[in-house]
Amino acid sequence: MFKFEGTRKPNFSEIKKIDYNRYWSERGFEINKKLKERELIILDFIESSKKVLDIGCGNSLLPVELKKKGVLVKIADISEEVLKGFKKYDIESLYIDLEKIDGLKLDEKFDVIILSEVLEHTKNPEEIIGELKKYTKSFIITVPNSAFYRYRIGLFFGGRFFTQWVYHPSEHIRFWSHIDFLDWLNAMGLDVEKSVSSNGFSLFGLAPFLKNTWKNLFGHQIVYFCKVK
Repeated sequence: MFKFEGTRKPNFSEIKKIDYNRYWSERGFEINKKLKERELIILDFIESSKKVLDIGCGNSLLPVELKKKGVLVKIADISEEVLKGFKKYDIESLYIDLEKIDGLKLDEKFDVIILSEVLEHTKNPEEIIGELKKYTKSFIITVPNSAFYRYRIGLFFGGRFFTQWVYHPSEHIRFWSHIDFLDWLNAMGLDVEKSVSSNGFSLFGLAPFLKNTWKNLFGHQIVYFCKVK
């Protein structure tokens, strides 16, 4: 069977009910040592002294680096392991279950809310944005582009969808191409000020402009800077 990078034959026999506390406990929670490409873009964009809430951050180094920059950052996650993990960095944390977002009550508003590689994991992203809009005028959102060229080739020739999960099929349950996501953000009442492909096809580094010239084909993970209308 044809196999292309970005696709695989998933092992359905090892599926267990997903539990993020168990996930982080078994994996051993440890903050990443480096910033990912998308996180470098976000860090550069956010000015010092801004109030920021990073939701679903997992073990990202970004909140730590934002704090070093002088950003007033808080994190939010569903996993108590994650919340405890950030305490030693003196970063305030909030417990938020995005699938039970109705009636969310936060004590303050933020200049920016970050949702990086989060919405594709949720069954109710429309409700999530609707509730969080009450607490900010700006979002930074990143999602993978499901129309990335490698995924198209793998599906066409190999007959398998791109890699959607590692531990459980419900890890990615919403899918957007770049064009889809622009339409979706507009429907959610968000204006996209700019979008940047943090990685993608660059012809072995010879044509780095490709991933941002044709995002829907060559952009892999894309960062969206949005304002509430």
